[in-house]
Amino acid sequence: MDASRRNTFPEKVKLWSNNAATSEFPDWEDQIRLLSEMSDLITPDLAIEEVISVIYASVNQIMDAYQFAVGLYKVENQTILIKGMIENSLSLPDVLIDALQEDRFAPWCIQNESEIFINDMDVEYIRYVKTIPYPYVGSSPKAALYVPLFMNDIIAGFITVRTLNKNVYHQHHLYLLKTLGNFVMKSLALSHERERVSVISGPRKNNYQWSDVEQLSNQSKKMQSLLTDREKEVLMLLVSGLSNKAIAERLFISPSTIKTHTLNIYNKMDVSNRTSAIMKAIELNWFV
Repeated sequence: MDASRRNTFPEKVKLWSNNAATSEFPDWEDQIRLLSEMSDLITPDLAIEEVISVIYASVNQIMDAYQFAVGLYKVENQTILIKGMIENSLSLPDVLIDALQEDRFAPWCIQNESEIFINDMDVEYIRYVKTIPYPYVGSSPKAALYVPLFMNDIIAGFITVRTLNKNVYHQHHLYLLKTLGNFVMKSLALSHERERVSVISGPRKNNYQWSDVEQLSNQSKKMQSLLTDREKEVLMLLVSGLSNKAIAERLFISPSTIKTHTLNIYNKMDVSNRTSAIMKAIELNWFV
């Protein structure tokens, strides 16, 4: 995303969110388009802390996010790692908590695989816990949203925003938070897949090969057959982590031509951006 689009994007999101808060029927198509622009800021090479930082930079334009964090659930040892928590633009230490602990919001969200919506902590906490929990780090919030996150239909964590102000959240904020959480999950899934490939192939391998087409599912074969040879070439370089400019130099064609190819790839794969295309290619087992 170029500098001018990056500068105007938060303003557009904030305007939409303000309109949605006062409208019975928000323009969800417009919001999906705006969120797609946000996803373009999240590149596959970002660490989870960087992804959280990128999202935080925009989430404050959408809702009151005095505190923002992602919790990663480890089912094997029943723990939740609160990762990359930010309060008032300052990073806080990571926290590891017991996923089976009672009377805490994070474990409740994980155990029940359900959202938490609190606009007045002093009154509404009782819907989820018996007593208002003390914070391990940061300030005690007066309002909070928690949304569970899933990977391959399995609970994998949650995303939360909390604030010192009461009565600031609306129902559409839950939808927005869920969408932002999906960006985090896609980034994590891609990171895990690359780590797996790195372990199998060794640290020096940075090139991929197309999988044997006969080993693919019928659906995977059908979608792959829609791509031209040049589009396949571009997609492989996308998966390898090259920028559009680097791909253009590698293939001796213009950046604008690369952009056309990537848009065609996205359309044929039914995705909206680079990260989603890479994730889908990996899910379809196109590369080894």
